[in-house]
Amino acid sequence: MSETIKSEKKNGARSDKTFVLLIGHGSRLPYNKEMVDMHAGLLRKKGYRVYTAFNEMTDPAIEDAMMTMIEDGAEEIVALPLFVASGRHTEKDIPLKLGIPEGYGTNRSVKYGKGVMIHYNEPFDNDPDVTQVLLRKLKEAGCSDGAGVLLVAHGSPMRHNSDLVNKTSDRLRASGISNVFVGFNEYNEPTIEDSYSKMIDAGFDEIFVLPMFLASGAHIGEEIPDKLGIPQGCSGWTVKKGDRPIDIFYAETLGLNPDMNDILFKKIERSGL
Repeated sequence: MSETIKSEKKNGARSDKTFVLLIGHGSRLPYNKEMVDMHAGLLRKKGYRVYTAFNEMTDPAIEDAMMTMIEDGAEEIVALPLFVASGRHTEKDIPLKLGIPEGYGTNRSVKYGKGVMIHYNEPFDNDPDVTQVLLRKLKEAGCSDGAGVLLVAHGSPMRHNSDLVNKTSDRLRASGISNVFVGFNEYNEPTIEDSYSKMIDAGFDEIFVLPMFLASGAHIGEEIPDKLGIPQGCSGWTVKKGDRPIDIFYAETLGLNPDMNDILFKKIERSGL
């Protein structure tokens, strides 16, 4: 780390040589880029110099963003992967493209011709503040004590996604939300269909569905609504089991919630900016 950066940090100022890089997954659909751009804009309003990049399918690529930042004078980069949970992309692919060892932490990269210090953070993962965002979402939606809450997630052959969802469900229960169920769109069990059917059979008249996704896409916009028996594009619907009406509340994705930006802000602050 340069002496200039040390001096500016001692005085509580941000170095103009320290940049923030938000890294999204990338998608052929526009939603992931829109989510990343939204958070970049919010962080810029807080005074940070923010760049964006994507692991695949969307421009700019991580390699291109790194070259641009170094050309613009970066000496330190706080890299924030905008992923719900850890996995192969965040632990292996992205560090390789940044020019640092696998995993998370602070390392010096010389991959792009000039040495630059990279503070590579974990994704949202098991951050307890995510649970607070979900609790506020339930409160705003008018979730009652007797309602059922269904956390829906993508699922993964790796354990990180299921570990995150199960830990989040435990935190919700510890915060006073008694009737929490989980369901996975693929790979893991229980499936969304199984948990949803179990909740309906248990007699819940209100079910609040919370997607553990950062951005919309085919899973959120098409597959999961079909599994819930609600129209695509709606945030609430009434289904019936026999003559019994059941109100379904389908929340927006986590990444569109501005409160998630506060979590990114805390990650940057913990990196020393």
